[in-house]
Amino acid sequence: MAEIIDYKDKFKRYFWPTRNEYLGMIVAVLAVAFIISFRDWGSGSVFAWGEGLLNYAEAIVIVGISFWVFDAGQRLWGLAINYRLRYKVWSMGLLFGLIVCFITNGSLWLILPSGFLVEHLTAYRLGWFRYGINMFGQGLMALGGPIACLLLIIVIKIFSFALPAAFVEKAVFFNFIFIITSMIPFPPLAGSKTYFGSKMAYAFTMPAIVSAAILLVLDINIFLSAFLAIVIGVCLWLTYYFVFEQTAWQGPG
Repeated sequence: MAEIIDYKDKFKRYFWPTRNEYLGMIVAVLAVAFIISFRDWGSGSVFAWGEGLLNYAEAIVIVGISFWVFDAGQRLWGLAINYRLRYKVWSMGLLFGLIVCFITNGSLWLILPSGFLVEHLTAYRLGWFRYGINMFGQGLMALGGPIACLLLIIVIKIFSFALPAAFVEKAVFFNFIFIITSMIPFPPLAGSKTYFGSKMAYAFTMPAIVSAAILLVLDINIFLSAFLAIVIGVCLWLTYYFVFEQTAWQGPG
């Protein structure tokens, strides 16, 4: 019961982003929404302001909800292990994504919006192991984002009957791309936090999460998708362990 009360208190105090974090999120949402709506400003070579602005607004809704769910998943898991997330927009990632968008005429979506910093909630660690921030904890916290977006894909598919088909298709595809790019092990993306926190954990979670996203996009049954994703994750985890991990860290023979 004490843990539940503590969590409710942490949620109330530390879950919501600060003003600067919200501003960073808005910048990221506007930039990424432009990337995914780049090809929707008219038909063919004909430019249309009205149609473009409408599609841009739709993209802002999709990206805004997805980014919020991703961030909330990391924050909720972080609070469970007494970490407070600080959203950090990645300006270079957004700029690179925009450059790729212009070069490919919007055909390639590179979603590199942000990373995060961590603040240790030391007061809540009294009586527990409390020796500061560690990479393994950050790696687990980072996984909350991609997993939350997987759940968002499921929710969108469940309620697809009440939503426009084009909106559903774009929202599902965006979250699919977002999940894959977020699992890239390149700082400051979520995948880098997990990779450097535990390569063994990354060897399981990366293929499991990515394969689950692929199966959901292909309209495979939700429970079957989850089962197959776990099987794929375990298989690749075992492959990584026996091919590399088992021998890589052995001392001199």
